[in-house]
Amino acid sequence: MGTDILVIGTGEYVTGFVHGAAANSDKSAGVVALVLFDLRSRGKVEQISLCGRDGKRFPGIRHHFAEQISSRYQGIDASVHTFPDDNDYNPQAYQTAIEKMKPGSGVIVVTPDDTHFEIAMTAIRQGMHVLVAKPLVKTLAEHQKLIEAGKQHNVLVGIEMHKRFDPMYSDARDRARSYGDFSYMSSYMSQPRSQLNTFGQWAGRSSDISYYLNSHHIDLLDWMIGDRARPIQVNALAATGVAKTELGIDTEDTITLTVQWENIESRNLG
Repeated sequence: MGTDILVIGTGEYVTGFVHGAAANSDKSAGVVALVLFDLRSRGKVEQISLCGRDGKRFPGIRHHFAEQISSRYQGIDASVHTFPDDNDYNPQAYQTAIEKMKPGSGVIVVTPDDTHFEIAMTAIRQGMHVLVAKPLVKTLAEHQKLIEAGKQHNVLVGIEMHKRFDPMYSDARDRARSYGDFSYMSSYMSQPRSQLNTFGQWAGRSSDISYYLNSHHIDLLDWMIGDRARPIQVNALAATGVAKTELGIDTEDTITLTVQWENIESRNLG
């Protein structure tokens, strides 16, 4: 028998449904829900529940799932239980949704970054295993509290860093670790300007572009290095203007990090 799963968050990465239509991106069918539907077809997942704030979005999401998934993938059941009701708006609906789950079920949190801690802690205390979209939380103190809560309630708590499962990234990691001391890494990640329409719901308020994108390559580098080196100095630079002009949000358009590392054994710098 599969595991019951509750997904908290109904945005593009979960459903592919944005501004009343399929997202104009490579995620038009969503990612999280689509994967869960596939896992259910394989017997790995049982009941799938979806929780957001605005129940009025759910009729559109169900139609979107039928159009983008059920009609295109044979044998895929795209049905979901939803919270809150279709006519309700409730930012705290996740509490009711979590209470209705059986202990030992899984909760996937894909909400604005500043809500991760409260939602994850609620699920942990109810005996749920929790997977949180990166970043797990935004402070070290909250991170440590979640670790301790997971141990106390004997549940798994993880971060959804999907780049680690990308063959290109895992191959790069294995190769890099065979080359000796860490010396230099340069990485770049971006999103098209059109994504500002999606980012505008949280950019400059609950998160920024560094948490959203840089976290992938910060994690990749840390995964490559492991305990072989440690960061000893961090500098950051930003560019601004585009988001402020187009959205009226005073937030960074780009964030560039320069980090000095020290190899533990040799003391060589990287």
